[in-house]
Amino acid sequence: KEAVPSSAIKLNTAAKAYVKKDAPVRIPRIETPPAIDGLLNDPVWETAAAFGDFIQIQPGDNVPPKHETEFMMAYDAKNLYIAFRIKQDRSTVRANVSRRDNIFNDDYVGVFLDTFNDERQAYILFFNPFGIQGDGVITAGRGEDYSVDLLLESKGVLTEDGFTVEAAIPFKSLRYEAGKNKNWGIHVYRRVKYNNGELDSWMPNNRSIN
Repeated sequence: KEAVPSSAIKLNTAAKAYVKKDAPVRIPRIETPPAIDGLLNDPVWETAAAFGDFIQIQPGDNVPPKHETEFMMAYDAKNLYIAFRIKQDRSTVRANVSRRDNIFNDDYVGVFLDTFNDERQAYILFFNPFGIQGDGVITAGRGEDYSVDLLLESKGVLTEDGFTVEAAIPFKSLRYEAGKNKNWGIHVYRRVKYNNGELDSWMPNNRSIN
């Protein structure tokens, strides 16, 4: 597919500060939802919580990554919105139009959402550069199960300097405990296939903890 010019999706990020890793992150509520087209040119992404400073956890052990990754989150009354801005040489991006859950030979990005914050089970929400979904659940002691398909909308586009992905996850697709000031757990990941299958994470990884 033809790459989308970076100028078409570039936002003014000069004043954007990344969220801190040593405290809970408050996700902003928005009034106008973004169009899920993968372009990241909606105003929501100017004010969304922005996660940066990713760390390579494979094959390196918490070392600087090969490329820059930015992840963003916001929500409204109906949906949780997430987006990725990926920097990478366009010629090295692996992306195929494939079936759902058959994306793991491509580059991919995504999150684990532990909606009860109990470190026992989390939703898996992964996307290849075209926004094709690889979703399911992960359970402590049992691993990943991709037979679970969530209702969600996503789209990704290739750019001149990488790719971008945008998704809307309806709250009705998730199980969670309602109420104010509830914390969820999260892991954010990126897989870079051409670079020895590099895996980058927002949080560092302790290899001594299974």
